[in-house]
Amino acid sequence: MFEEAKGIIYPNITKPLYLQLKDILVDRMESGDLAPGDTLPAERTLGEMYDISRVTVRKCINELVREGYLIRSHGKKTAVAQRKVDHHLGRLVGSVEEFLSTEGDLATIRVIHKAFENAPISVRKHLKIDDLKNSQVYAFTRAIIKNDEPIAVNYSFVPYDIGKIVDSLDLTSAKVFVCLENSGYNLSYGEQEITSAICNKEEAGLLDYEVGQPVLVIRRTTYLDNGYPLLYEKTVYRGDKYQYSISLKRKI
Repeated sequence: MFEEAKGIIYPNITKPLYLQLKDILVDRMESGDLAPGDTLPAERTLGEMYDISRVTVRKCINELVREGYLIRSHGKKTAVAQRKVDHHLGRLVGSVEEFLSTEGDLATIRVIHKAFENAPISVRKHLKIDDLKNSQVYAFTRAIIKNDEPIAVNYSFVPYDIGKIVDSLDLTSAKVFVCLENSGYNLSYGEQEITSAICNKEEAGLLDYEVGQPVLVIRRTTYLDNGYPLLYEKTVYRGDKYQYSISLKRKI
């Protein structure tokens, strides 16, 4: 709860006042002092607490809303947003599998579509399918729901023969990578591309999101150790619910 002003704003330093307030609020959110759902005082009240103008407070709040730290309700109250799901780069894990961790709150996986079908051109390219007469793949689409909110939709495609294995799985709970490895397939590496995009109409319906809002799109092809592409997937994440992070080393 926001019951008192914590932190100090210094009017005589070069750092803008709104950024000083932003640092204070972010620190309180990341430390847990302000929890998801906690509401902030009105702009005027917050300005009086820190002896700054309402315009300065509004600029800070707008910045935090834009970055996903805060959300505004229809009643114009400003509250702390749910923490973004954070995935650390560097380990080859299935895009849905990462949400089936035994740590923390488990995600709910909802199967939207699964079927053997002719592969689109982009999928044929990634799975190296050259024979148009035998271009069927197994396609399966799943929504990932956490804290009762959809945060991502995953579109996956595997070659026809592999699809016979995947089709037998309970795709709401099965870890596809693990099941394929248990079937004798040695998953070795993946090639991944991360881009930003805007949410289209189909994705908006699946993600309970607005058309035109930012999304993170990850396309990945997973290969066996002999270079055979086993799975191609595209995952679309809500921009306000998900982030990637990576540790960088100066010397390797």
